[in-house]
Amino acid sequence: MRMMVKLAARLSYRETEEVFEELTGVSVSLGQIWELVQSVGKRSRPALEPLATLKGSLESAACVGIGMDGFMVNIDHEGWKEVKIGTVFEAHPDPSPESNLVQESVRASSQSYVMHLGSPEGFGFKLAVEAQSRQWSQAAQSAVLGDGAAWIWNLAANDYASAAHIVDWYHAKQHLWAVAELLYPNQPEQAAAWVKKHATLLYDGHADQLAQLVTAYATAAPPDRQAALATEAGYFASNHERMQYRDFRSAHLPIGSGTVESAAKQAKHRLCGAGMRWSRSGLENILPLRAAVMSETFDLLWPRICPRA
Repeated sequence: MRMMVKLAARLSYRETEEVFEELTGVSVSLGQIWELVQSVGKRSRPALEPLATLKGSLESAACVGIGMDGFMVNIDHEGWKEVKIGTVFEAHPDPSPESNLVQESVRASSQSYVMHLGSPEGFGFKLAVEAQSRQWSQAAQSAVLGDGAAWIWNLAANDYASAAHIVDWYHAKQHLWAVAELLYPNQPEQAAAWVKKHATLLYDGHADQLAQLVTAYATAAPPDRQAALATEAGYFASNHERMQYRDFRSAHLPIGSGTVESAAKQAKHRLCGAGMRWSRSGLENILPLRAAVMSETFDLLWPRICPRA
């Protein structure tokens, strides 16, 4: 049972059927695999007390990172819905001497993950259980990373108020490019020069000045670009405190959300294959199993999920 469920959390049900038979010589049907995964999945996601991954404590870590993101999964009769994903990890200063603006200053280790289909509040509860079980608040420093999504920063303010809140540098840079392409449509060289000129301003923590500059551009822009430029100005203005990249980096805090974005890609590899579509319950039941496999804690959790197996 453990092997079959673990395989199904990594591979499609069809691949699980084939690999399981090759490894064990035992033939099982797709229906049997699906029913077992649904049964185990239901046990692994109690309504009021989601299981922590049992990953080791991070209380002695110099810095703990908490990342949040989302990705889309196709649900039968509902269409594409967002699955929210979170990670808790230890962040170590990168010994590389590289110090340019595109090089992350830390590396991640000891990652654990949670996933949730539904509201930010439900996701936030699951992530908080994981973070608390790993004693994130006992670390010397902590940081929450994400893009500009409002739900991420609402959760960060409520659940991780003592942590540094950091907008991913690469997302911020993408917004610089969005402004440049609005200012210089079909002029890639001029757009690139504008981004290069203003990236240092952003890195140095002056997103508020960028917001003022882009607001001025919006006022003078053709009518069809004014709203888009005003939106970009608002992005920089509202995230100013979360864009103190030089200060964050000096404190050996992560400035990139690559850890959680990589996790989203890993999750999608199992959940978003070609032509793949889930029932809502089928997806909800496999999410905690996929998270446990990615966290490398599936075998630790198995006795709690199936105590008589």
